[in-house]
Order: sequence, then C-alpha cells, then structure tokens
Amino acid sequence: MSAGLVLGTGLTEAQQLPDNHFEDWSAEFNKDKQLKDWHGSNVSQIGLKFTFMYQEQGRTGYCAFVQDKEVGALGITAVGPGYITLGTPWQFLKGLSVKSATAGTYGGIKWSHRPDTMSVWVKRLGPETSKEDFHLLYYSWTGTAEGTSYKNKVGECTEVTQVNEESDIRQATDGNECVTSKKASQVAEGWYRARAKYDKWTQIKVPIYYKSNNAPTMCNVIFSAGNYPAFRANDGLYNGNCLYVDDVELIYASTIQKLLIGGVEWKEFNPNTSNVQTYKLPADAKEIPAITAIRGAGSLKNIKGQTAKFGGRKLTDKEMSIIPGTINGAPTIIAVEAADGSSSHVYKIKFIK
Repeated sequence: MSAGLVLGTGLTEAQQLPDNHFEDWSAEFNKDKQLKDWHGSNVSQIGLKFTFMYQEQGRTGYCAFVQDKEVGALGITAVGPGYITLGTPWQFLKGLSVKSATAGTYGGIKWSHRPDTMSVWVKRLGPETSKEDFHLLYYSWTGTAEGTSYKNKVGECTEVTQVNEESDIRQATDGNECVTSKKASQVAEGWYRARAKYDKWTQIKVPIYYKSNNAPTMCNVIFSAGNYPAFRANDGLYNGNCLYVDDVELIYASTIQKLLIGGVEWKEFNPNTSNVQTYKLPADAKEIPAITAIRGAGSLKNIKGQTAKFGGRKLTDKEMSIIPGTINGAPTIIAVEAADGSSSHVYKIKFIK
C-alpha cells in the first residue's frame, strides 16, 4: 500500500445503477409502459404476450411493480415468476412440448465498480408471502460464460445455448444443473431472500461479498417477487405474490473488515474505532510487517442449504493510504476513503515489542 496520507480527494470511481429510481418508462411491451433500462420477465410465446412489469406510484415518483402470474393458453397454464433485471429474461419451448419449457436471465451491463452494499426500498404483498421467497440479487463477473442446456419443467435438460446466463455465472449459489460449457469468473454477489410481507415501504440493505480481487467487467441485478432465481424455479410459485421496488442505491464503504499483519489476520483488530490500537510484535522484530486490508468477506446459503464462502477482496492503493510508524514509537496511520468519496476512516496502529 502507498505511503502517504490522502483524504478528501473526491474519488469518482463509484457508480450507481442506471435509472435506479425507476423514472424512465419510455419503452413499451404489449401496450404497457416499460422501463427503458430495466427489463421485466414478460412472456412472448406462440403469438401471445403476457406482461409482468408495470409502472406504479412509488416511494418517490414512480416504482417498478412485478407479480407472479398464471400464463398460458389452450388450457395449458403455469405460474411464472415476476421480476425485473438489467439483463434479458428469456424463455424457451422446444416445439409445443410444455415439458421442455425452461427460462432464465442472460447478460447485464458493462461494469467496473465494487460497491459494498445494495440498498433497496420494497413493498411485498400477496396471498402466500409466507410460502415463497422474494429475491434481491446483485452479481458481477469477468470473462464470458456459456451454457448449452438448462433444467426444464420436468427436471430434465433442454438443449438451448445462452451467453452469460445467471446460473452459469453464479455457480456456487444457483449453478446450472445441466451443462455449463464455458465458465466466467464471478467477482461478487449480494443476495437477500425472505418469505415475508411488507405492506409499507421498507429499506433492505444487502451486503455484497467478494470472491476475487479483480475488478469486474459486467454486473446484473434481479429483483424478483417470487421463487426465482432458485434452480430454475419449477415449483413453489404463487399466483398474486408481488413486489414493489424503488430507490436502489449502491453504498461504498470506507471501513476495513479484516486487517492482515504479515499475511495473518489480526483477530483483535477493531474496524469501528479511530482510537490507537496496539499490536505486539515478536521480541526479535526488526521492522513493521506488511499490512493488508480486506473487505467483503462473508457467506451465502442457497435454497438447497449449501453454503458458499466469499473470502473478500484486498483494498487497493486508490482506496487506502499508509503512513508507516515506528516500533515502540509513533503509530502507523491507515487512511481509507470510500470509492465515491462519501466517507473516510483513519486507523492508528501502534506496534510494540
């Protein structure tokens, strides 16, 4: 890390998601207003169209409204998940075989930023909110993933090729159970799901965990009223469960979660104080060891009960500056600034023998 204390530089690396207040409804689907930058899980098959995303009055201005809905024709119907995404929802049916039906989301937006929390304002209503999870999901990656088959309505695999499909990227939390022919490298994920009802606007803060030190090149976000994304969501969907979403904000932190001294985590480190903290070195120490700061470590449990661990990422020289102290003398000063310049923290570590 760089030697030199620099704060208040007005960093401009941070970025918010496009139309994060859901105000631009200049697009259209099936004569219904649609968001320009976000896409609903609307269905177009065999000449029929079904809208899942609608404009509603929000917490501020407009908001996005999505709802699980029964769709189909000719006596063949099924409940589909209502969700919005920065990627592209897709559906596939081989011929007229309902058994072959599969769906998901591919793609996202170009992205190089590393937020620490995603704040979302929601209302969640419906007849069966206690039986079905809703999902708030952020994930980022580098490289390109490709899948060639995906689980269908009867639990078998339907052959269809997709690029950067959600389940081909989120291997540890919602991995494609059929064929991922080419893997990307996932960088981060923030995922909140709950079987809950919120009849008033409620703020939910979703922590974002990191599994790579690399900056991402792409990201996607999914806000789902029901049981998706959840290993193809072939059941557990309830007609009428709905989600209102508004005022999404990505939060960039300036705290250190873990501090490594000489490559070993200092368990006694307190990330929430600016007071001097004392680190005891071996009696024969000649210099202060290398200091590494980590943020974004955590774990997520998927719907199968499997736990995915995220080791976090190292803070870069642009985020953290160090003024070295002396052993048994002046403390080492560590200054950290949020990527958007919104906050800063200064830590003081006194090294003694």
